[in-house]
Amino acid sequence: MNAEQHVPQFRFKGFSDSWEQHKLSDGTNKIGDGLHGTPKYSEDGDVYFVNGNNLVNGQIVITSETKRVTSNEQSKDDKALNENTILMSINGTIGNLAWYRGENLMLGKSAAYIEVSDFDKKFIYTYLQTRPVKDYYLNSLTGTTIKNLGLKAIRNTNIYTPTIDEQAKIGVLFQNLDMTITLHQRKLAKLKELKKGYLQKLFPQNSEKVPEFRFKGYSDALEKRKLGEVATITMGQSPDSKNYTLNPQDHILVQGNADIKNGWVEPRVWTTQITKIAKKGSVLLSVRAPVGEVSKTAFDVVLGRGVASVGQTDFLYQYLITLKINGFWLRYSTGSTFDSINSADIKDAIIFLPEKNEQSRIAKTLNCIDNLIAATQCKLDLLKKLKKGYLQKMFC
Repeated sequence: MNAEQHVPQFRFKGFSDSWEQHKLSDGTNKIGDGLHGTPKYSEDGDVYFVNGNNLVNGQIVITSETKRVTSNEQSKDDKALNENTILMSINGTIGNLAWYRGENLMLGKSAAYIEVSDFDKKFIYTYLQTRPVKDYYLNSLTGTTIKNLGLKAIRNTNIYTPTIDEQAKIGVLFQNLDMTITLHQRKLAKLKELKKGYLQKLFPQNSEKVPEFRFKGYSDALEKRKLGEVATITMGQSPDSKNYTLNPQDHILVQGNADIKNGWVEPRVWTTQITKIAKKGSVLLSVRAPVGEVSKTAFDVVLGRGVASVGQTDFLYQYLITLKINGFWLRYSTGSTFDSINSADIKDAIIFLPEKNEQSRIAKTLNCIDNLIAATQCKLDLLKKLKKGYLQKMFC
């Protein structure tokens, strides 16, 4: 932003006027919140009692846990919500936004409503996501255990606005970007559900000894084996903390899930001391809370005490994910402060193996889905990064 003229770094062609400073309340009809109390719930009610935790990614998310009330419980403000209304979480989780789209609802105290009038509503919806506004809200919170954002702070939100035409162009740009992000999020969720479904059908479930689905041409009985008989298990051992570094020239250290992103090792900490090693391509298993998370490494790494390496085959990688989904390791996990599993638990775990060719087909099928998931996740990450950059450069 140009501090003297109040103009953003990026603008649409044809716009050059300085942006004007306002309070959010200058361009809104009403800013309020929901009921400060408990309504009379009714299983037969057709009105959902919505709080801040129902506001997710621009949507009002209704779940089986969402309480219902009758229309008699609604306030006049609940009934006056309209297409110009933006909802915001203001208690506990701060700043989550959603559009009101005509849902039959009643607001609780952790949800605020903002009825936009003289500003472009899409522009304001986006402006409320910018870093300066978020920082202002964080600095305005009250409360000790549970933080709360007051209505006065919302009304006094400082914003800079261009002409209504430029507001509209900016609003549409971000609306389209949000829609694209949402589409990729849905695609990603569907792919993950598809993967989960395949895992449940291609591997034996719980006490079963055969899977529900097998590829054509394979019918031989599966072989019952201990995991330690078919894979080399290496338990991690943490280096001395004095040998930890931030130098990428040293050895990558994997201590636990903090070093994993989207199922792969993402270097975060390095060490000059080698204790236990996992080679590039190894399958890693978390052995301390949360137990059973599975990942791979594209590097040679040093294993900390929170992880173990379990062979290098794609089939075992997929099998271990199935065990995690089925809660297999919960029967072994111990610890008063946090759960953990030991070497014997892993080595003695019973699995059922098809012949090598069938293992290869299963792994290949699941790897294809994993590749689609990774590609979709990459696109989603890029879109979110693009949006973050635009938020920084297109607003004062």
